[in-house]
Amino acid sequence: MKPSKVIWFIFVLLFPFFGAGQEKEHKLVLNGYVKNLHQLQFVDNLDQLQWTTLIHNRLNFGYTASESISMRLEFRNRIFYGDAVSNFPGFSELMGRDNGWVDMTWNYGESEHMLFVTSIDRASVRYSKGNWDVTMGRQRVNWGRNLIWNPNDIFNTYNFLDFDYEERPGSDAVRIQYYTGDFSKVELAAKKGRLKDDHIVALLYGFNEWSYDFQLISGIYKNDWVMGTGWSGNLKNMGFKGEVSYFVPRTNYLDAENVWSASMSLDYGFKNGLYIYGSALYNGNSTDLGGSIENLTLSGITAKNLMPFEFSGYLQLAKEFSPIFSGSFSTVYSPTNHSVIVIPTLTYSLANNWEMDLISQSFFEFNGYKSLGHGIFFRIRWSF
Repeated sequence: MKPSKVIWFIFVLLFPFFGAGQEKEHKLVLNGYVKNLHQLQFVDNLDQLQWTTLIHNRLNFGYTASESISMRLEFRNRIFYGDAVSNFPGFSELMGRDNGWVDMTWNYGESEHMLFVTSIDRASVRYSKGNWDVTMGRQRVNWGRNLIWNPNDIFNTYNFLDFDYEERPGSDAVRIQYYTGDFSKVELAAKKGRLKDDHIVALLYGFNEWSYDFQLISGIYKNDWVMGTGWSGNLKNMGFKGEVSYFVPRTNYLDAENVWSASMSLDYGFKNGLYIYGSALYNGNSTDLGGSIENLTLSGITAKNLMPFEFSGYLQLAKEFSPIFSGSFSTVYSPTNHSVIVIPTLTYSLANNWEMDLISQSFFEFNGYKSLGHGIFFRIRWSF
C-alpha cells in the first residue's frame, strides 16, 4: 500500500477523536529508545566471520482524548549496515515484509551494504468504560501464558530468538472485552491480513478458580478451526503455566491433518537471587527434518508450528549479581538429532536509562556433531 494511503488510514483511525470529550485534560506522551546492536556471525571457524550493525530507534506516542478514549501510534526505525545486507539473499524483502491488512513497513536508502526500514506496529484507538473495553487498529492481542512457547497466542506468534524486539508484532484487529466479574471476562478478537486465508476470529473466556487463572478459546485460525485452553497459577512456591491448542482443518486442503500444540512451564525464585525457568513443548505439526534448527531465527513461526521438532525443552538459569549486573544461561534441547541452542546473556546497567548487553546464540547437532552457526551480539540501549 502506498504511504499516502497508510497516512489516510491512521488519520481516519485516530484523529476524529482528538476533540472527543471534556472529561479530563487531554494528554500526549512520548517515550522510546535508541539501541546500537553489533552482531558477529560464523558457522564453525572464524574465517567465515560476518559482521552487521543495527541502529534501532523506537518512538511510542500515546494520546488520552478523554477518560474513555485513548490512542497509540508506535513505530520503529532500523538501519542495517554490513555483511547481512550484502550477502544474505532476500534480506531487504525479509526486513520489509508486513503481513498486516495495511502495509505499514517501508524500505528506504537501500544500497549494497545498508538498508533503512521504518515500520508502524501499533496504531490503535481504545474505548474503555464500565465493563467494556474495545480496541481497534494495529495492536498486540496477547493470549499467551508461557514465556517461550505460546500455542494460545494465535494472533501475534513471535520468535523467542528475536530478543531485540521486546514489544512483539502487532495485528490489524478489532478486540472487544467484556468483564463479567473481578476475575472473569469474555473477549472477542478478529484479525484480517492481506492474503486471502490470513484471517483469525476467536472467542476467549477467562476466569479464576482454585487460585488459578484459566482461559478457554475457540474460533477460526486461517484454514483451521481452533480450540484451546491455558492456565497460570502456583504449585506451592513454583509458578505453573500451560497452554494447549487443537487445530482442525475446515477444508481438506493439501491432505491437512488435525494438529495438537501444547506447552507447560515451571519457574522458581531462590532467596539468593537465583531464578530457574523450565518449559516443554509438544508440536504435532513437526516434520522433524534434521538440520533445520539453525534456520529458526528466520522461520515463519506460527501458533500451529512453534518449533521444527516434535518435542523440545527449554531451561534458563538467571542470577542478579548486583542491582546493576545480572546474567542468565539458557538452552533449548530437542531429541531429534540431539539439537541444541545455547544462549548465555550478560546485562549491565550503565545508568538509570542506559543498559549494555552481551548475548550469544549457538546452534549444534550432537548426533554426529555439527556446529550449525554462532551469533555474538553486543548491544547498548538508551531509553527516554
